[in-house]
Amino acid sequence: MDIYEYWIGDGIDYMNLWRAYEEGEGYKKKYSSMTVHLIQFTFKEQHYELPLFNHEAVYKTIKGYSHEIKRVCFSSGDYQRAGPIFLYELNRGSSIWSFLGELRQILLLGTTLADEKVIGQRLDNIDKKLEILRKYFGGAVNPEDFMKFMNAKTPDEIENAVHELIRQGIQKVEVSKIPFVGKIEDTKQKMIDIKKELEG
Repeated sequence: MDIYEYWIGDGIDYMNLWRAYEEGEGYKKKYSSMTVHLIQFTFKEQHYELPLFNHEAVYKTIKGYSHEIKRVCFSSGDYQRAGPIFLYELNRGSSIWSFLGELRQILLLGTTLADEKVIGQRLDNIDKKLEILRKYFGGAVNPEDFMKFMNAKTPDEIENAVHELIRQGIQKVEVSKIPFVGKIEDTKQKMIDIKKELEG
């Protein structure tokens, strides 16, 4: 993607864009078979009088980084079975980005971003953090995932992108204790701010 495609929409490959969408029916079916939880990232408030300039960069980085974490931290079998994360909503007024995904995956993604760590970096007080996560999410917390995260290597381009994401100012990382089954307001009533809990 170049500057013109990003900022003004020049040079978009519409044919491949919509072909990729149409060929993704399998992912819609996969979503239907998944038990998903809600993860919300609250970023530093954007100026209301301005457009949301960082939308594509933030969205693609979260989606791509989630995939990269799954790729390096899950076994090949678990990786094949796991689904991606899906954007649910973006609340412009409060800079809250909401995604749906399987709990094991979003706990790893959310915890590491809350800790402002990139693949291969050490998570401070990991045993204590795992204990706190287990209190809320039980067996969905897989210690081996976190060990693999800290021992993995990440390409420079991904590391740089995640640092840029963190620079956007992640204020909260919230994960729902209950699965999302179609009533978003019910799900939002059962959110745990893991950034607050882990920092506390």
